[in-house]
Amino acid sequence: MIYKTIIFFSVFFGSAQVDKTDHKSLNDSISKYSEVDSDKALDFGFEVLKIADIVNPNRELVSTYNLIGQLLTNKKLYAEALSYFSEALKSFKLVDKDRYYHEKNVNSPPWVLVNISNLYYAIGEIDNAKLKVKEAESNFLLFDDDRKKEIGLNTVYGNLGLFLTHEKDYEKVEKLYLKILSSRKKIKDLDGEMYAYNQLINLFLNTGDLYNSNEFYKEAVILYNQVKSESGIPEKSYLQRNYGYIFLQYGTRYFIENEFNIALDYLYKTKTILAGFPDELPFIDSMISRCFLGLKDYKNAEISALKNLSSKSLSTNQKKINYNVLQSVYSQKDDFDNLIKVKDSLIKMSGIVNTSKIRGAFSKLETQILLSKKQSELNESKIKYNTYLFILIIGSVLLVFSLSYMRVNYNYQKERNIRLEAEKDVSKTKLEKKQLELVSKTNFIAQRNNYLDILKHSVLKQKGKNKDSEKVSFEIEREIDRIIGSEKIFENFESQFTEVYPEFFKVLVLKYGKLSQTDLRLCAYIKMNQSTNEISQITGVSIRTVETQRYRLGKKIKLLDSESLNSVIISI
Repeated sequence: MIYKTIIFFSVFFGSAQVDKTDHKSLNDSISKYSEVDSDKALDFGFEVLKIADIVNPNRELVSTYNLIGQLLTNKKLYAEALSYFSEALKSFKLVDKDRYYHEKNVNSPPWVLVNISNLYYAIGEIDNAKLKVKEAESNFLLFDDDRKKEIGLNTVYGNLGLFLTHEKDYEKVEKLYLKILSSRKKIKDLDGEMYAYNQLINLFLNTGDLYNSNEFYKEAVILYNQVKSESGIPEKSYLQRNYGYIFLQYGTRYFIENEFNIALDYLYKTKTILAGFPDELPFIDSMISRCFLGLKDYKNAEISALKNLSSKSLSTNQKKINYNVLQSVYSQKDDFDNLIKVKDSLIKMSGIVNTSKIRGAFSKLETQILLSKKQSELNESKIKYNTYLFILIIGSVLLVFSLSYMRVNYNYQKERNIRLEAEKDVSKTKLEKKQLELVSKTNFIAQRNNYLDILKHSVLKQKGKNKDSEKVSFEIEREIDRIIGSEKIFENFESQFTEVYPEFFKVLVLKYGKLSQTDLRLCAYIKMNQSTNEISQITGVSIRTVETQRYRLGKKIKLLDSESLNSVIISI
């Protein structure tokens, strides 16, 4: 609560600045938020920059820029992240090391360089990633604190090992990882030691060296039990998480090799160890359901997949995996009712994924706009700071009052513009949401009808082959026709269409006179830029019928030879 108070008064009055101790605490809060809500952490970081002394930077300002860069890297906003890492490097050059920096010999902040290396690795620029991590190494070597030096160097060597893995130079990778393990043992970095076992086990599992992977697995178990008996292990500690990842690696390996019983044992152990890390559990649960499917234990596969799908924390990809498990189960059991439901869910999810991609693009654009806005605010802070300094120098009371008046007026206009922009954005967002829902609804109807049509033809092929199933096939065929031609589906579509284009049908009738319900629906689909084939799939009629409907509509609206039906309808 105290940190929020600091930020409020500092931003409101525009002159107060946070001191070094409070700044460190605020940075700790950014780190804490980053683990649970990255958007909140990012907003908090920008607020900290507003009140930080960016003209006379200290170590904590460098850390703030670095934290914001990490958050942007995780959001895959690489160009923006690099700009904040650059600000961290620039600020470091201006830091009074005698007053604000413990490690006085370093030329550049090595942890910032490590993060820049990670960014380059994420975008596939391995050579640049190597250069930055080597530069970080040279600066870690200048540390006076031996423990911090070793921790930093171990991180550097781990990154170098990752680069060498891509080059498949496994012998060098093994030497590096063994060196890291020895160092972590020496400085009694228990979390790091467990992570080193994780690296080695991963290396040997990937190279097929089961003997060595098992040897380091035994050492990891010994370390875990020793720490547990001596001091206890917090449920959410890094040591606990790294220990769980070891079992997950074994479970994944045996799953890939189709040894599903062994994989299940490791996955259940992993689930127990990582109980304090809820974000890790959906992936593990999905693998468990796939193991049951691999064992042809359809009952448990179904139970597991349905339980997983009831979880609200399941990602889209994990949902798809579990639906695919159910699809395989119901196919094996000839459970056509549930199979159709699963198919419908997969089709609907496909539409949602496409819509999410569009929304993701908008979200990324909005974040970039937010960054530009925040950067402008930071620039305004710099100008404001220099202006206040100028005021103090000339000591003009008249100028102080003038600027105060200008500031009040500026803030009033700014707030007014912000309110107007916010109202505009809300209206725009609502319209975009309705348009996306309409596109998703149209795609869902088309894909579902296409699937049902394929299923219908499949049923027709089976007629005659098995006389006993002819009546069942006829009932299924009739039910499919009923679903395809459902009037309720079109009523829902037309309702959503009218929300997005409220004047469309009214203008049509006023311009061309009375049109049939079929004509109006056809106009709506053309307005949505649907092709003849797509309209056929949506309405459940043949392409020939749609072409006939288009010809009759052209005659009714007295379409000229030089005019295109699509261009005329879309222009309305």
